[in-house]
Amino acid sequence: MKRILLLPLFLLFINSTIIEAIPETIEKNKRETENSLISTATKLMAFETYAESFYDCFDNKELNYTLFKKGLKGYYALKNGEKLNNTKYLTLIDFTKASNKKRCFIIDMKSKTIEFQTVIAHGKNTGQLMAKKFSNESESRMSSLGFYTTGLIYDGKYSYSLKLHGLEYSNSNAFERGVVIHSADYATEEFLQKNGNVLGRSFGCPALPHANYKTIVDKIKNGSCLFIYGKDKSYSRKSTLIKTNEFIDSFYTDFLEQFS
Repeated sequence: MKRILLLPLFLLFINSTIIEAIPETIEKNKRETENSLISTATKLMAFETYAESFYDCFDNKELNYTLFKKGLKGYYALKNGEKLNNTKYLTLIDFTKASNKKRCFIIDMKSKTIEFQTVIAHGKNTGQLMAKKFSNESESRMSSLGFYTTGLIYDGKYSYSLKLHGLEYSNSNAFERGVVIHSADYATEEFLQKNGNVLGRSFGCPALPHANYKTIVDKIKNGSCLFIYGKDKSYSRKSTLIKTNEFIDSFYTDFLEQFS
């Protein structure tokens, strides 16, 4: 695995902006002071380079870089808002890809690896092979785009299921709709082979194969970040989490802590 080039980034963005700006008399809470004196533009430049280097660690071009960068922004925005209890994992679901592709990625943010990559089903009325339409409405039987936090495991209609809490206008009804992560027979590689290489579809839930299912949800439960991405111009225009700069301070704090 390629090592992320954090130390050169640190030297580039810290040394060029901070050495002259920090008064020599400031010693206590130096790291916090440095952070506050760096401009947002410089932090954004650091983020762009960091994201590229982080992505290179995966050595996996099946993960769309645009999706990854948007997911990283949302992850840090939610962390900045103290909405993540489980910061170790980031789950990215790429509904721009066909359902016969392994389009769900479970990223370990500590080791900077893709821990799991698997197929995942979309909603019945969202499309067949491709996910084309999305909805936040009850009984729509469509998938909902946007950022979620994971909740608790419970035994419901689909037995061992993981609750989801929608955080945006595009998925705010997810909990009330009963949109959860569960495993299903129609979300397996075996089903693909029997169904003309098209995965089965859910009533709106992101359904996973049975294999490794419990291991996956046990890792990402209890407040981790999950992002469902699709081809939808309206969502790209309206989503506040992928357009805001609220993520930048949380990112930069983490960035600096890697050298403490």
